[in-house]
Amino acid sequence: MNIPSQLIEVLDIAMAGFRKENESFVISILHKDEELLQIINRNMTEECRAENGAFGIVLAVCFDVNEDKDALDRFTHSHFKFESTPARDINEELAYYFLPLESGSEKSAKTICKLLEKIFLIKSTQHLDFEVYEVEA
Repeated sequence: MNIPSQLIEVLDIAMAGFRKENESFVISILHKDEELLQIINRNMTEECRAENGAFGIVLAVCFDVNEDKDALDRFTHSHFKFESTPARDINEELAYYFLPLESGSEKSAKTICKLLEKIFLIKSTQHLDFEVYEVEA
């Protein structure tokens, strides 16, 4: 999969715009109008919060245990699971993980695209969209 320039752009915007004040944000990654993943400030979640509160980004990966069985199985048998932190809030219907991303937008975009391809079996960026939201703390 080619890395979409729009993904790199929204990552650049988030890293530049929200880093200075360490603000909360969400980048939604959509495929055919269905949200698959979110990128958030790591300090928005207890599992990934930096001790010193330093800015960073994580990929929030959520699976509906009943509807996303195949994707969840591919995830749990991949290196992505071992690099992720499971959510502390346990819900029988959802499996939630946080995958730390690199500080560079190109490397982060590459990781995201690999996950989309290997876990969600998305081979083309044609139907991907990205939306950035500021979150009130």
